[in-house]
Amino acid sequence: MSGNNRMARRFFKALALFILRSFSQKADANGGVKAHLEVERKFRLFDGELDVLEARLPDCGFKPVGEVTMTDTFLPTVKDEDMIRIRVESEGEERRRYLTLKDWVMIDGERERREEEGVIGLLPGVVLRLVGRLVAGASPLSFSKIRRSYSSTQPGTDVQVVVSVDRVTGLGVYSGAYLEVEIIVPVGGDVKSARERIRTEVFDLLGEHRDFVPRSYHDMLRETTV
Repeated sequence: MSGNNRMARRFFKALALFILRSFSQKADANGGVKAHLEVERKFRLFDGELDVLEARLPDCGFKPVGEVTMTDTFLPTVKDEDMIRIRVESEGEERRRYLTLKDWVMIDGERERREEEGVIGLLPGVVLRLVGRLVAGASPLSFSKIRRSYSSTQPGTDVQVVVSVDRVTGLGVYSGAYLEVEIIVPVGGDVKSARERIRTEVFDLLGEHRDFVPRSYHDMLRETTV
């Protein structure tokens, strides 16, 4: 990456942060959107597992949240492992646009995503897409998925576990069904307990301990479009 391109990408990140912290619906008067840690693990689902999993979810205390179609568009970043994403969620006639910035942080020997996210309007999304295309010198990568979400609150706490069942298209050999289990933790919060809770939930839902998929959907998309 040339020095000029790196500078342009830094400018683009600053623009995205400015929009997120100043104009998103989650911004506040005391500094905008607060960062948090997205403690999440993703698992590939194989033939026949999707129906079994969805039948088990109510027995494991999970209640349905809803089904949405998501289209994720990835914009240029300074570091390849970071992420700037616009997500459009479609639920019937309703459309919502989320701007998300993520980077990796090391906590107790494992990587977790630090995330800032907020709902933005149509115009900021158009501006970011146009500027992002100029900075990258190419059209941004995107893919779609249908997501069914379920949630459960840990008894005696306000810790919410969110389970997502994704049917993913546009990722070549990686297209298919996935399970994601996520707990949002404040920066500086108890990540270890969140990881243990996710392991327990996954065992209950899948009936076995299973290695999670280390690649993000973004990584899969880049690999299949090289």
